[in-house]
Amino acid sequence: VPAKPTTYWCSPFKLPVLQNEAHIIRFEPVVQENHEELVHHILVYECSDKLEPFLNVSWDCDSPPDNLPIEIRACRASVILTAWAVGGTGLSFPSNVGLPMSGGTGTQYGVMETHYNNEKSSPTYVDSSGMRVYYTPTKRQYDGAIIEFGNIVSFNLLLPPGLKDIEMQNTCPGACLSAGLPPGGVNVFASMLHSHTAGTAVWVEHIRSGTKLPNIDENFNYDFNFQDVILLRNEVKLLPGDEVQVFCRYDTSDRKEVTLGGEGTSDEMCLAFLVVYPKPTLTVCLSQIPHDVLIYHYYIPALINGYLINYVNDSADDATKGVQLYYSLKGIDFSSQGSRDLWSGTYWSSKYRDYVCRASGHRHILGGVGNRTLLTEIKDPEDPTGVTPEPCVGFTEEPATTQALGATTVGTTEEPATTQALGATADGGVSIWSFIGCIVAIVIMT
Repeated sequence: VPAKPTTYWCSPFKLPVLQNEAHIIRFEPVVQENHEELVHHILVYECSDKLEPFLNVSWDCDSPPDNLPIEIRACRASVILTAWAVGGTGLSFPSNVGLPMSGGTGTQYGVMETHYNNEKSSPTYVDSSGMRVYYTPTKRQYDGAIIEFGNIVSFNLLLPPGLKDIEMQNTCPGACLSAGLPPGGVNVFASMLHSHTAGTAVWVEHIRSGTKLPNIDENFNYDFNFQDVILLRNEVKLLPGDEVQVFCRYDTSDRKEVTLGGEGTSDEMCLAFLVVYPKPTLTVCLSQIPHDVLIYHYYIPALINGYLINYVNDSADDATKGVQLYYSLKGIDFSSQGSRDLWSGTYWSSKYRDYVCRASGHRHILGGVGNRTLLTEIKDPEDPTGVTPEPCVGFTEEPATTQALGATTVGTTEEPATTQALGATADGGVSIWSFIGCIVAIVIMT
């Protein structure tokens, strides 16, 4: 693990090649003992077969573009297969739902993104955490999927220090759900809510034809250390044209400097992962206060009024400007009432939003500022050149032990399984395939 506070580590992998499409029925975290405070979250993304040349190696996800293969960068903008965060226990699908796998049409390749929270920048961590995946060769009635809602992860999310209750709203407009859901809609059966250490509440509101329906999910006592996928008591029907709003509440009363949106644990996020069936083309619907609102309605007035300690040098290159802007915003002086009023009045209360609405079948981004709407096609990434990947250290193969199934299986040995917790049929056999390495523990069950 790199000796820095925040690392996102990308590990490509290939699932077993099967003649017929199977169904993934459970994801389960495997966190190395005594690394519970190091491993913050794990996301697994679906990838194309272009990932084949990069198997058994891994990279820092934030490596420079000339080092990180564009195929891996493309995966992180693709379909999320599962999400886990600190305190969680995993996700089992209902007995009639699974994620398509292999067989020429289901997921064959993926990237596991692991967030390491190495607060003291220790150079001694060697981690082998990962995700265990169970599948069945017997396809279920429905294909499932995860849709990501909330705020785009960027420093356009800006929270002043010293405030008790800061509330933000992120909207997925009805036009996005109309573009990405099937005519009969989808059923939401599980949810994972996510913010970082300033978060005190997260909830998901559901609007239909201007009428607010019961919340899809809510946690008004949010605790960063206890995040889990929650199975809803009653499934919720999402229809084309519905609106989804993700709210987050933050407490920065004990902080001395600005908190920005970002990947670090001390940064902030506001996300909701809704697990649904049948599988829609919609994969992501996120919003944010637009960058031009941040610059022209907040940054420049703050600069003119002397609220900024640091500033951006216009003569610098774009990468340097980005770093300068980050530290400039982090250093805003909120001690004066004028500075606080500028933030609350013209920036935080802005009605303008950018939207990212991505549907895997349509391959588009839907964006808008105020009343303007833009539809832009996403181009497929080109193959990279001159990529020098880092080797995956300690890749090995070894048999798997799976206590959750009530059986220990080596190789392809089949034994009766205790599968009630997985929602699988009682007469199915169990065989487990596994590999341990940088992706660490993907155990496949049939």
